[in-house]
Amino acid sequence: MPVPKAIEFYRPILALADGESASLSRKDVVEGIISFFSLEEADCAELVPSGGTTRVENRAYWAISHLRKAGLLQYPERGRVEITQSGRDFLESHPNAVPMSEIRSLIASKEEHPEHTPLEDLAPSEDSTPDEQMGKSFLDHQDRLADEILDNMKAVSPQSFERLVTRLLSTMGYGEIGREIGHSGDQGIDGILNQDILGLEKVYVQAKRHTTGQIGEPDIRTFSGSLVARGATKGVFITTSAFSPTAKQAARDISMGNQFIRLIDGNELARLMSIHGVGVVTEIVYEVKKLDANYFAEL
Repeated sequence: MPVPKAIEFYRPILALADGESASLSRKDVVEGIISFFSLEEADCAELVPSGGTTRVENRAYWAISHLRKAGLLQYPERGRVEITQSGRDFLESHPNAVPMSEIRSLIASKEEHPEHTPLEDLAPSEDSTPDEQMGKSFLDHQDRLADEILDNMKAVSPQSFERLVTRLLSTMGYGEIGREIGHSGDQGIDGILNQDILGLEKVYVQAKRHTTGQIGEPDIRTFSGSLVARGATKGVFITTSAFSPTAKQAARDISMGNQFIRLIDGNELARLMSIHGVGVVTEIVYEVKKLDANYFAEL
């Protein structure tokens, strides 16, 4: 089954803490949650958007934190949790689901300066944790930025687009630009990159700025022929649009021989530009830290 919603972690964790053991480690809690919900191995391996931890661990750790803030759990020693008497009373009075509103109210009632901590920041939503929300917001921002980059790429001239593509590949580490682009007689080649510092290995590039439609199989076959004419074995075909299924299949078939053709559509191109800082500037940087447990263990 999929990893349950964040709110569904509260009661099972309280029940685990109310068991025979005097206290539980966070690992014990995670293992107990996995057993309680009968989670499959694939579900347990699912990561949060940031990739820093698994979704089940993240939701369990946040649930522990919020239950402690609510006074239902406490930390008897570093790395371990145990239920409080308030937690036992709460568990007994809530035989079924734990209402999010009650957890929030309990946390707010124990804050020394509640006016400094907005209530909506104290607990996760019913579906996700703050880490997950942050990761999703970042991915949503990246998607929006990619759309803006793609719209602007479609508005530049074909010659400017060819220069943009060659500069991006150079920034990605494909050596120096082998020659200028946009000359007549290119025969389907818009740029040549040196893959190594001496220029012994070259990557040939074709860049197509399309505002509508898809790149079809004939375009891929023509590009492959241009590589053959130059004795080249590596090519990158980049477009602002998309590749048809037959175009993708043609590239796969060709790449099984003595050539390799890499296809990059508009969406991937926009993401690569964002990742490598081409056509974008850094606006805000948020540095997210996590606890270094090894540091404290070695003290």
